Amino acid sequence: MSENNNPAVPIRYDINDDEYAGARGVVEKELEHLKIRRGTEPDNIYGLALSGGGIRSASFCLGVVQALSKQRWLEKFDYMSTVSGGSYLGGSLSWLWLNKWKDKTECTQSFGTQPENFPYGTGYRHSNPAGDKADRNQAALMRHLRQHGNYMVPGHGITTLSFLSVMLRSITMGFVTLIVIASIFFHAFNMLGLFNTGWYSDTIAMDLGMIGLCIYFLALLSYGLLAICHSRNPTCAYLGRRQWEIGIKYILIFSIVALLIALVSELSKSYSEYMHSTGSISALTGALLTWSGIKIPKDKFFKTIPSSILIYGGVLIMFLGMFVLADLFSELFTEIDQADGSYTGLLSHLVIVAIVLLSAYFIPINKVSIHRYYRDRLMETFNPDACDTLNNKSSHVSLKANQASLHDCLPDDDNTMPFHIINSNLILVESEIPKFRGRGGDNFILTPLYSGSNATGWLHSSHFAGDSITLPTAVAISGAAANSDSGMAGEGVTINPFLSALMSIFNLRLGYWTTNPETDYQPNQKANPNFLIPGFRGVFNRGKLNEKANFIQLSDGGHFENLGLYELLRRKCKLIVCCDAEEDRDFAFNSLSNIIEKARVDFGIKIDISAEDLQLLKYHKQDNGDIKYANQGYLLTDIIYPGGVIGKLIYIKTTLPEELPADVIAYKYTHPSFPDESTVDQLFDEKQLEAYRMLGAHIGESLKHNNHIESLFDSKP
Repeated sequence: MSENNNPAVPIRYDINDDEYAGARGVVEKELEHLKIRRGTEPDNIYGLALSGGGIRSASFCLGVVQALSKQRWLEKFDYMSTVSGGSYLGGSLSWLWLNKWKDKTECTQSFGTQPENFPYGTGYRHSNPAGDKADRNQAALMRHLRQHGNYMVPGHGITTLSFLSVMLRSITMGFVTLIVIASIFFHAFNMLGLFNTGWYSDTIAMDLGMIGLCIYFLALLSYGLLAICHSRNPTCAYLGRRQWEIGIKYILIFSIVALLIALVSELSKSYSEYMHSTGSISALTGALLTWSGIKIPKDKFFKTIPSSILIYGGVLIMFLGMFVLADLFSELFTEIDQADGSYTGLLSHLVIVAIVLLSAYFIPINKVSIHRYYRDRLMETFNPDACDTLNNKSSHVSLKANQASLHDCLPDDDNTMPFHIINSNLILVESEIPKFRGRGGDNFILTPLYSGSNATGWLHSSHFAGDSITLPTAVAISGAAANSDSGMAGEGVTINPFLSALMSIFNLRLGYWTTNPETDYQPNQKANPNFLIPGFRGVFNRGKLNEKANFIQLSDGGHFENLGLYELLRRKCKLIVCCDAEEDRDFAFNSLSNIIEKARVDFGIKIDISAEDLQLLKYHKQDNGDIKYANQGYLLTDIIYPGGVIGKLIYIKTTLPEELPADVIAYKYTHPSFPDESTVDQLFDEKQLEAYRMLGAHIGESLKHNNHIESLFDSKP
């Protein structure tokens, strides 16, 4: 790879780079920064990985990190790689370790990685060797976090109704846009007479649909005849088969659309007096069927019907209902034309369509989706204006973090904080590369130096997306769990293209649209993703969800790899501490197995964990109170890098080892699913947050009793 010192030029994937799996240019820039700032050599890199799991993960990982700070081990880490809920905490620490939150006249406190200056303390008050003031500051920040565990509806004017209104805003905008756009087509169909009596049936649209189906079935039969008369040229025969298989689906799509239009017309004629209710009931019924396919309990009647059938049927019925309403809307203008014999209705209709399209074009899609609400609530909880918090002021906004560009969060030369890698997933369900298409995406990093992925290349963060990505935005992207065309490791119900289309129309996504590091929009990046492009266009052109598109969509990093290990393994860290706080009631270790497979396939790295090792983390011990315990809460194992280089992995799991604090045990008695309560629960109260934090602290402190682990940290300068 040629040397690239121009930050406005992307660093592209290098297929010949075996050492860093195509990312040599990016990793070498990071290592230069680490060597200047920390004096770390490339063969002595330590990394900390904080997994996904929402507020549960943030709480558990906080306890672990507090224990590492208490042992003075936290300062040894060069990298901190975070995903989803782990990014909540990682983004909070990065923010507080920097000085950008300070008020120049009031705040003198500085935070770091050591117990006397760790932002959230080490779990206990009145134990800080730096004095009472530092202790009070740490306690104030910890108190702020405990009181904001219900970050999605934190109060102070932001309630459940606020969140509901944001969702309804997105749904209403999508609903209106779809109906207005569809209505102009129905108006045109009326003018062209497609709803008039056809040659053989009630409407021309019905005839077109039937003709299309006849052509489709004739094409199916004709191919059989062509196969009998096999070409003498095998190459031409093979390429001809491919073109036939590619093109045949478009005849079927045309037929289905024509028949759907005819069905809408029939509904309009037969039930004209009930059109309002017909469209509304169809849309509502479709929504309920779709929801049933996603959420219906297994013991209900619908368990006999595959979820995919309910989803496909529900989405189709919902679209039918919306098209009925669009037809009804178009008839309002058609009747005006028929009444006065002019084109007043058509012109009025075109004006309304133009206004809606222009509005959709100029509305920034990221700022009107649920993403923005989610991002703001995370920012207010985890990136507070700390001066107000330390001075016990009742400010509930985060004005400083709101403007903190990601590239400005690069640590100063005298700052010992680890270099923060925020992981997200680049959605690539229509990638030209089978590996990305099969996985549904690629790991996309957001760091103060570079942002990008193997699929797109990497661009300096000061130029990526026009320098519009802030630290809170990057954290929210990393935690965008609910998103169309994405799911855990390329799997999940929201991968379904029909459901994804519906979510896209209503802009029901936590993910983020942005410009591609590789496209011609670089280096000025002036293009702004809007509600029309790529928003609505993406509904009808999923082929744009690839690595070559001008606009790309980023979602939860856990949709690619949920432990945050991927990039640390790429950088060949000598020691990695990984906190796994995902929901895993059955100890299936899905995220662990996912990264073991990806590390082997992508990097040629073996994570040496056996099924027997995992038994140590599972429950088998039992006390008189029927609570089962695990032997321990962590594993120490080898990472075998190419060439036989050995690294170490400390894998920490949300399990229940013995000798837990009494309040944690009490919480377990009243909440039997602890510590694997549903990730859907993002409204933690103080007791719940403390239970997870203290569990993490307990397991983290148990590491000091392992002499091998202690020697690993002692050997790091």
